[in-house]
Amino acid sequence: MEHGELPSQHGVSPVSTRSRDVTNKCFIKRWGYLSPIAVRAGSFKFTMIVNPNHIRTILRSSKTLTNRPMMAFVMEKWFSTPKEYLRFYAAHDPSASTPGGMVEHMHDFQVKVSLKYLSGKHLLEMSERYIAILKRRLVKLEIQPDSWVEISNFYTWLQDQVTPSIIEAMMGSRILEIYPGIVEDFWKFEHQVANYSRGLPCWMIPSAYKTRERLLANIKAWNRLANCESDYTQHGGEGPEWDEFFGTKFIKAREDYLREYGMNEDAIASEHLGLIFGSNANVVPAVFWYILESFKDLELQEKLKTELEDCSKPETGDFDIPKFSTKPLLQSTYAEVLRLCVTTTTTRTNEDANFKLGPDYTIGKDMTMTIFSSVTAYNRQAWGAARPESIAKPLDEFWPERFLRKNKTEANFSLEGLTECWMPYGGGQRMCPGRHFAKNVIIGTLGLLLELFECELVDVRQAKRVKPDTKWVPYGTLPPTNKVAMRLRKRAG
Repeated sequence: MEHGELPSQHGVSPVSTRSRDVTNKCFIKRWGYLSPIAVRAGSFKFTMIVNPNHIRTILRSSKTLTNRPMMAFVMEKWFSTPKEYLRFYAAHDPSASTPGGMVEHMHDFQVKVSLKYLSGKHLLEMSERYIAILKRRLVKLEIQPDSWVEISNFYTWLQDQVTPSIIEAMMGSRILEIYPGIVEDFWKFEHQVANYSRGLPCWMIPSAYKTRERLLANIKAWNRLANCESDYTQHGGEGPEWDEFFGTKFIKAREDYLREYGMNEDAIASEHLGLIFGSNANVVPAVFWYILESFKDLELQEKLKTELEDCSKPETGDFDIPKFSTKPLLQSTYAEVLRLCVTTTTTRTNEDANFKLGPDYTIGKDMTMTIFSSVTAYNRQAWGAARPESIAKPLDEFWPERFLRKNKTEANFSLEGLTECWMPYGGGQRMCPGRHFAKNVIIGTLGLLLELFECELVDVRQAKRVKPDTKWVPYGTLPPTNKVAMRLRKRAG
């Protein structure tokens, strides 16, 4: 570190499990939101960035900063990518290439493929397919109009409904047929991510390693079947938008690119496990919180239901998904849920030279800089400076109208000015490319439940006491601290 002495916090690690929360109020009260904070945990060091001006500088420096070291760490520790292929994620020298001439920057592949196939007509088709699959799944449930069905753990129930619907919409139906235990195994795997990060050996957590091995083996078996029965090169204009083996063009394009890279079956299976994680681990708990908040407040639920009803196509009754993004309260509630429940980290490393944050601080070469979304979410000074109306109610409480800008006649949803405050998807050019699909899943799932069922909390007072479990900071969207019981009854007609 140069040009400024950074406050130092020992014993705090971004890969610690359950025991520490670096975003707690005491920590911020002690150090404040002005200077970067040097954090050390054993041999691991990073710089925690909290100043909005510094965050802005980092997000605008995508050409000089990279997230490759963290990507390589995650692919190795979480998804068990074979060591000989980690260079694709960690490569620094842009002139280094594979024998086939491909530049060894895996993030190039991630960005190109994801931006193309998770937007526009491809995004709409996948979102509509998800809604159709989930609706079919919900209609098949043994829930009748004349009696209530009680669900003792609504969070795990949502996992069982939403996760297979996402997987089928994205990756086809055959993977669920040949591996019916994928949903159960995935959530067991997700529960162990902190332990994988810590590098706990197999003898300490044997069941966690066996679960991951089973996931990878079955994903590899599905991938072999898909390659035998379908053609992954058909992701251009003439190819089908979806088939039962590979699913979407998005998956086919990934397969094409990965094989062009020369990756083997094991490395490709790790990539697919990473995709399943990315499309479920944060989204499903966010669905839970979005639904729970609407059920805790019946007035809010009625307002959301009114906006959802206006998103129906008159000729079919299906959701007009692009209309979700025109409804102010649907979007503001969604943004507020993510603000309070998502605890992701945005990491950047300056691999080539020292990085100047501003006139007072320079970060040394190869130092990882980390931005915690759960820190930016509570910086009252930053929120007040960007949007004074956004702090009319305290930042530590849920307020569904926080992202609305009101005039004399209407209220509009807006994230304007909040780039350094609202960061559930990261920021800059490397912002999560799946955020639009996630939004459609979150809003659409609530819409389907309200359309198909009468829904009510079994114990409203108990549900209001359930909070996001901060023991899981900073691994994404937080699960609930306790079970929430719900009862459903099919709507007549």
